[in-house]
Amino acid sequence: MARVLIIDDDFEIVSILTEILKHAGHEVSSAGEPVEGMQMARKVKPDLIILDYHMPGNTGSHLFESFRRNNATKSTPILFMSGEADPEHILSEVSDSAGARFLPKPVKLEEFRRTIREMLAGPKEA
Repeated sequence: MARVLIIDDDFEIVSILTEILKHAGHEVSSAGEPVEGMQMARKVKPDLIILDYHMPGNTGSHLFESFRRNNATKSTPILFMSGEADPEHILSEVSDSAGARFLPKPVKLEEFRRTIREMLAGPKEA
C-alpha cells in the first residue's frame, strides 16, 4: 500500500481518482490548491504525488520545483495531469523531469492504473 497525494482544484476529479486508488489499496490524501498541497506533502510524506498542471494562482511546474527543492519530496515521483496542456511542454518546463510523467484528462482508467503501478515500482534498471 502506497501513500498517494492528489493536488487538484477539481473536486470531481479528486473524488474519482481517490476511489480508484483506494480500491487498489492505496492510502489517499488530497489538496485543492498549491499551498495546501505543500503542507499536506510535509504531513503525509507521499510515495507518489498526482499534480494538476493548471490551478488558480499557480502552475504545476512551479509546485513541482518546490517539491524538488524540499528534501522530503525531492525524489517523490510526480504524475502531472491536465486537460489543456501538452506533455512535452509540461516536462520541458521543469528542471529535472526524472521521476515525472504526464497523463491527459480525461484519463483512461487502464492507462491510469498502469502508470500508477509503474511509478510506484520505481525506475527501471538499464
